[in-house]
Parts: sequence; C-alpha cells; structure tokens
Amino acid sequence: MFVFYLLFQFSPIALYLVFYKKLKKISLLKGICFYAAITLIADFLLRVRNISALIISFFAIAEFLFFSYFLFHCLEIKKNRTFIVLTSTLICFIEIFLLIKIKANFDFWVALINTFIIVSYSILYFYEQVNSTQETLIYESYKFWVVAGCIIYLSGTLFVFLYTSGTKDKDLNFLWGINVAFEMIKYILFSIAFIIAGNYKTKYKTRVY
Repeated sequence: MFVFYLLFQFSPIALYLVFYKKLKKISLLKGICFYAAITLIADFLLRVRNISALIISFFAIAEFLFFSYFLFHCLEIKKNRTFIVLTSTLICFIEIFLLIKIKANFDFWVALINTFIIVSYSILYFYEQVNSTQETLIYESYKFWVVAGCIIYLSGTLFVFLYTSGTKDKDLNFLWGINVAFEMIKYILFSIAFIIAGNYKTKYKTRVY
C-alpha cells in the first residue's frame, strides 16, 4: 500500500511535467508540486530512519501556512484575504507556543486547530464562488479540486488523531491505514486539479497564481 501511496504523492509532479508548457505560469500549482515533493521526501525518511518529532511538528505548521497561502490566492474579496493573513499569523504563534509548552498533545491540537481554520477559509472560498458572476462552474476550476483535497485530508487526519488517543497498539495499523487512504484521496484530487488546469489553458493564461 505504501508503494501506491508514493505513486499518488508523485502524480501531481508527473502531471505538472506533462502539462508543463500550459502550467508553468500558474505559481500555485508549482507550490503544490513543491509541497508534494517535500512530503514525499519526509515520508520516505520517516520510513527509513527516525526523524525528530520536532521536525514533524514544524512541518505540520508549515503545511498549515501553505494551505492558508493557497486559499489566500483563491479569494477575491480584500477583507477575506485580510482575515486569512491576520488569522494565520495568530494561529502560527499559537501553535509555536503549544509546541513549546504542550509537547505531548501538540499533534492533536494542531490537527484540531488546522482543520477548523482551513475549513473556515474554504467556506469563504465557496461562498465567493457561489456569489461569483463568472459563467464557469465551480468544479471547472483547478482551485476547487485543491481546496476539496485539503478539506478531506485535514478532516481525515483529525479523525485519526481523535481516535488514536488511548488506542491499543494492535489497532493503530488500521487507523493509520485510514490516514493513508485520506492522503491518497488528497493527491487524487490534486491530480484532477492539474488535469483540469492543463486542459483549460485559456481560462488561466492571464493568471500567475
């Protein structure tokens, strides 16, 4: 299963290379490739050697900032963008404080906070799209599929952290299998985003993000 997981992780990078001429000006998709590459390397190192829990924790914070950055560029209304900047900055400081003060439960609190905040940002995105005057359907935008992938992934991660507390070791493999499944769904939706963006060049050719 891990091999398939790695293949799904690599799929956004592969699709970016396939559609390179069409996607090279869309910096948000470059960011997705960079994110996929970093997580691919991190997961590989996690399998072959022990990685400091501190590094994993900082990666969780960086992942939250990346999703926030992506959603910031998905929004058009200035006050919504300002809300993301202010909230993300505050949350970042809170999570660093939790990392220092509450190391034992840090992963749980980060999963809970990040999921709540990113879902809130996503609601702003969907609200803007529903009230948009654009003629294109919401699912025809690559951004929709990336946002959907983030929501499903974070919700699934939160589910795992909620149920791993107090769980016996023999049950952990099943729960982490669920986590990997959500990760794979995330990358499937990211891949759909690349395919849609690659096939609708004219809709994004004037955008650089």
